[in-house]
Order: sequence, then C-alpha cells, then structure tokens
Amino acid sequence: MNTSIEPFDFPELPDEAVIAINDFIEEFYRCFQNHYFAQMHRYDQERRASRAECDPRPLSDPPF
Repeated sequence: MNTSIEPFDFPELPDEAVIAINDFIEEFYRCFQNHYFAQMHRYDQERRASRAECDPRPLSDPPF
C-alpha cells in the first residue's frame, strides 16, 4: 500500500504507457481549449478590464 501523501509521486511506468498517457493529456488539453476558447477568452478580457479599472496609474509612473 502506498502511504505517500505527495500528489505527484508517480510510480515507474513502461515507456509505452508514459507516451500514451502524455499523448492523451495533450490531446485532451487541446480539445478542451478548442471547445472552451470563447469562454476562456471572454473571462480573460473581463478580468483584464476590471484590473485596469482598479489601477488607473498614469503611463509616466514607473512600475517600481
């Protein structure tokens, strides 16, 4: 029984399994982004707009 509490303490896997899992994750991520692109883009634009409203510093103000 594995009593490790480390969430990323992966067991050894055969090379073929590692490649198959990696390919699945990449394909899933690509499909997820393609499906939800508009929603993620809209959320990001709204978040950027709300940040700009909260911090109206002049352009001549140095960042540090």
